[in-house]
Amino acid sequence: MYDRIQKTAAAAAAAVLMVSGAGMAAGAAEETKKLSVMCLGDSITDGFWMTGGYRNTLCTLISENGFADEVDFVGPNWGIGTADSYDPNHAGYSGYSIDNIPQEASISGARTGISSFVDYLTENYPADVIFMQLGTNDILSLYDLEHFGERLEHLVDILLDSLPADGMLYLATLPVMDANDHLYISEYYFTVESMDAAVDSCNAQIRALAAKKQAEGRRLQLAEVNRVLTKADLYDGVHPSAEGYEKLGRFWYQTLLNYRAGVFENVTAQTTVSEQSETTAAETTTTVPPQLKLGDVDGNGEIAVADAVRLVRALLAIEPLDAEQAPRADMNGDRKINAADLTLLKRAL
Repeated sequence: MYDRIQKTAAAAAAAVLMVSGAGMAAGAAEETKKLSVMCLGDSITDGFWMTGGYRNTLCTLISENGFADEVDFVGPNWGIGTADSYDPNHAGYSGYSIDNIPQEASISGARTGISSFVDYLTENYPADVIFMQLGTNDILSLYDLEHFGERLEHLVDILLDSLPADGMLYLATLPVMDANDHLYISEYYFTVESMDAAVDSCNAQIRALAAKKQAEGRRLQLAEVNRVLTKADLYDGVHPSAEGYEKLGRFWYQTLLNYRAGVFENVTAQTTVSEQSETTAAETTTTVPPQLKLGDVDGNGEIAVADAVRLVRALLAIEPLDAEQAPRADMNGDRKINAADLTLLKRAL
């Protein structure tokens, strides 16, 4: 019986791929709008010390999973570090802060703020999705951290206003920094404890800002970068190591998949304990039904050949998918059920 199912699935899959291939050839001249993604931020987005940074892994994963032709990275800057990282455009700026920081107000020199030219970015490089991680240099400058969230909100509002109706701003918390390394962290102004406290305080303000914008109905998601990296993942106390950048790349890739699949989270203010210290922060709670498991088309809790058979039947218009089955069959999260989803499902078996 199992062999029979396998043979049936294989035959149907071949038929689907033949049909879809013909359809692709017929419609090759049709231009499909790509999803525009802007990676925005400071040196960690730019890829300081390692060209491309996390974007190397992000682009590689997109390519390996077959939808590089559907995603276009935008921004005025160029830089990528691996041959299979297909798209070098970004908006990462090493050394930049939220606002302009004058020399006299900084312990680490004057800095240019992204707020000062964000209008130029949004007008010339419009994006459907923005991944923003920013604020590390504000901490390193010890600049007005008490009002960190208020200053960040001004920038966030401009970005949100620039998005299309179905766009999304992913606002990242800041990763840990290790004040035991003094290359970029002043030992005169920071101890390990005070640096941890500064990061925790700014992240609490970021989480509160995310909760506020969601309550206002804005298109914003919290990206918990702070929970991705540890101090062991740092190269110089501030920037990720190669392994750290890879972790970030995988995190942002999953974030992109979540957007494509319509998986979003609400931010609720709660008291949590961080790895470094106790702080009032906010936690994310998913609003996606727990039964959503990509590939489990029939909803029985596991991914099996029967799911591929079910998907093939839908692709051949023998038995359409219902409202619960379709999201589980949409393997690449593009809200379309086609041969690409079947290919990804077969890889998962």
